[in-house]
Amino acid sequence: MGVEIERRFLIDSRGEKPWRLVTEGKRELFQCYLSDVILEDNSILWNGVELVKENREINDVKTWRLRREDDSVWLTAKGKRDGATATEYEWEVPITLFESLQGISDLPFTQKTRWLWRGEDQLLWEIDEFSNKLAGLIIAEVELKSEDQEVMIPSWAGMELTHMNGWSNASLAMMIKDGEMN
Repeated sequence: MGVEIERRFLIDSRGEKPWRLVTEGKRELFQCYLSDVILEDNSILWNGVELVKENREINDVKTWRLRREDDSVWLTAKGKRDGATATEYEWEVPITLFESLQGISDLPFTQKTRWLWRGEDQLLWEIDEFSNKLAGLIIAEVELKSEDQEVMIPSWAGMELTHMNGWSNASLAMMIKDGEMN
């Protein structure tokens, strides 16, 4: 089990985008959210397909996500968020398995370009520029070692979303899947 501690910020997409000028890379991401995941006999199953084998106890899972990034696919299980902290489990999934899964196109999903930007305090920021139905939305996040870690907030960072409900990628995917942004 891992722990994820992150702060998240809304970015005004009409402003300058300095992370594009001085970047440590960018990635194209597709993320879909699974329901009805089953833990059975050391396996994690979805739609009757074994995604991964797992020998450790998995607790407190609220969200299951598949993320495709170039030729890599990751299954992530996230626990309930308490402030900036949540439990997180992660496994690599063979891309051939991901491509064979039936029903992926019907799942709630997000698509985005993720930019990597290093702040003055040397913390690595991930700036997500969403596409598709969420085009124009930009959210930046920075992972921390503790909730009280000092962070130099960039001037382009807007309203902090860390403690606000409804701004997780899973919530956004559900919102557009349910037709609220059609």
